[in-house]
Amino acid sequence: MGSLFQTLNQVLNAPILNFGSASLTLSAIAQFMLVLLIALLVALAFKRLFADQILSRLGFKQGTRESIATITSYGLGVMLGLLLLQMLGVNLASIAVLAGSLGIGIGFGLQDLTRNFTSGIAMLVEQKLKVGDFVEWEGQAGYIAEISLRSTVIRTITQRHIIIPNSTLAGNQVTNWTYNDTKGWVSVIVSVAHESDPVVVIEALLDSAYLEETVSYEYPPEVYLTNFGQNSLDFILWIWVDRVDLKHKTESSLRFIIDQNLRQHRIRLASPRYDLWHRNPNIVLQSSVDDYGDYAYVQQAVPTFSDTYPKPVAVRDLLRQLPYFAECNTLELRKLVEIGYRRRLEMGEVLYKAGDPGDAFYIILLGAVKYSLNGNDQPTIMRAGQFIGEFSLMLGIPRTVTVTALEDTTVFAISPDGFKKILQSQPRLYDMIVQEMGRHEAELVQQNRRLRELGLITQDYDKNPVAWVQKQLEKLFSPHT
Repeated sequence: MGSLFQTLNQVLNAPILNFGSASLTLSAIAQFMLVLLIALLVALAFKRLFADQILSRLGFKQGTRESIATITSYGLGVMLGLLLLQMLGVNLASIAVLAGSLGIGIGFGLQDLTRNFTSGIAMLVEQKLKVGDFVEWEGQAGYIAEISLRSTVIRTITQRHIIIPNSTLAGNQVTNWTYNDTKGWVSVIVSVAHESDPVVVIEALLDSAYLEETVSYEYPPEVYLTNFGQNSLDFILWIWVDRVDLKHKTESSLRFIIDQNLRQHRIRLASPRYDLWHRNPNIVLQSSVDDYGDYAYVQQAVPTFSDTYPKPVAVRDLLRQLPYFAECNTLELRKLVEIGYRRRLEMGEVLYKAGDPGDAFYIILLGAVKYSLNGNDQPTIMRAGQFIGEFSLMLGIPRTVTVTALEDTTVFAISPDGFKKILQSQPRLYDMIVQEMGRHEAELVQQNRRLRELGLITQDYDKNPVAWVQKQLEKLFSPHT
């Protein structure tokens, strides 16, 4: 047995290659591979522990955690490997000689590996692409699941994993949808027939955007007429969402809503017109009794829209019925339609409550609403043609009253930016708001102390309320707002 171990020891320590004073043995190779395995296992374990237990508690984002943990773990693995080799007494000179000699022979074969390695280091350091980012590359969209020193793993929305060499990913165009955050714009392209009314199409698309629950109101939806196509009028709807990585769900839901709204307005989606219809009533008259049913069916007009969708009155037409919009032309009404959206209220439904943020201005198009300052007071009734919500919007304070629909009501909601635009373009509405401000005196009395503490009402209001209101409106047009 002793001779066996002695023989084995001689074989393991026998020089395989000699390079000057340095030699390479099987023992050195085995120890090197063992140390490499230990260092790799320790590095991987440290990476997970460091990222999940330490960096996550320090508040680092997922992508930053993975980058720091990856670079640190690989550095730790290299240092641990060198330390273990020194402790085992492995001649590092022989390992270096072997690496150098092999590098000369297979250097060209390792070029791709070197490029991937340097690209991986660059991506981890620059963090243009991070773990958790939602990216799109060559028609494939998904989340970055892992960035290693050789390759990057992308998990698609269908739970497939795509392994891409780092050099390929770094050397090609990649769309990072969540580079700064998960918010972003999503677009839906809609093409309608040429005979469609563009203003009504814009209204239908904007109404659809406000009906979709995943749409964020941080930025209002926008619609643009992009092209006069051969068979269509082409529109694009832009909406702002909080989760752009879920845009496929938002786009699908919006298309269902848009389809229903276009049907309600009797608007047909565009399609190539290559069909030739030749209707000859003589065919029916000359047919036999047995064939009459078949020919009569052919002669029937193709139904266009289902009667289950009642056609609503366009917002443009409702706005034109109001005195301060009666003289607007079609282009001016289009601009009005673009800055707001229709909101329908059932009888008893609350438009907004006291304490809600003052983030919209409302014009009553149909129906009536009511509000009261106290539960025992006689309610104030507002009807079609009147407006509500401008008081809180001008002062930037929460709602002071609760507004409820007296009957089925339709209002036109306008955002703060839209409120500025509408007052600039409609001087008559500006004057009416100033004159109608008198109905807010009771609200001001009730909120007097609170508003004065906030510095929103000064002695100027006591002297001339109308002049004070004008100053508040002028502040809306200040370039600093």
